[in-house]
Amino acid sequence: MKGRSAVCRALGYIGLAGVLVVTACSSKQAQPAPALEKSAAPLQSSADEWLARAEAAAKKMTRYSFELRMDQHLGPDGDKARTNVLVDMTGRVEREPFRLDQTIDSDIDGEKSKLRTILTPEAYYMYLPEYEEWSKLSKQVSAENRATLSEFQADPERAIERIRGLAPNLEARRNGAEIVVGYEGTGPAAKPFVAGMLRSTLGLTESEGEIAAKLEVEKLSVVYRIDAERDWPLAYRIETKLAIELEPGQKSPIVQTVSGSYGKPNATSPIAVPDEALRAPDPDELGEQLELNE
Repeated sequence: MKGRSAVCRALGYIGLAGVLVVTACSSKQAQPAPALEKSAAPLQSSADEWLARAEAAAKKMTRYSFELRMDQHLGPDGDKARTNVLVDMTGRVEREPFRLDQTIDSDIDGEKSKLRTILTPEAYYMYLPEYEEWSKLSKQVSAENRATLSEFQADPERAIERIRGLAPNLEARRNGAEIVVGYEGTGPAAKPFVAGMLRSTLGLTESEGEIAAKLEVEKLSVVYRIDAERDWPLAYRIETKLAIELEPGQKSPIVQTVSGSYGKPNATSPIAVPDEALRAPDPDELGEQLELNE
């Protein structure tokens, strides 16, 4: 099924790290953002104004912790060939220079795996507890994976910018010490937003415009939580129901929920690569040695 291979490709990106393709294709749950409460206090400021403040605050987050969960069902409900994917990620991000340390727990159709990855400008390190050893991939692979990480994971201000694109159909309500911004609908802005999400959650390589052209959005629900005092982004929950043409003339239904949260802005411990990972074989060096020996 091409849908399953698309899911497996996605596990090489979205911060789900390339090794999951090896483990799955051969934690801790993120605190979900609540639904937009109509009974909450109305706000004088608009939803876009609150998101703009959160976007500005996110730009100041030089380091933070995160949790991200993806619950995805690809294929018709009740179909034996349906692919069910559940991925939980917890980790830390440093942004100048970009470094990421995360643990990934995945369950693809009952096949469970666990993986730790560390991404740095110099290399991409992976630890599989099953084999109790570190692997090291090249600087080029590190750059490729950095480019395909989910924006909600690695570029929170860009993720907020995308949500702002759902205006004017955004609502904002106060819920205690939080501002809860929500969107519910399938208007013109929904397609490009969902297309952007699918590039990471399905590992699609086409442009967002090309993806949107093959897409039908049946449901899009977005909830984004903001610290009302400090404007920090707190958590999000994005529910989608859609159909996309993964094969010519054949649309595959997908039900997907992506949720996550941020913590310890500018207060996380430094990311350090373990000595065992640093000593792992470098594929570029091995290739050069093989060429010299030929």
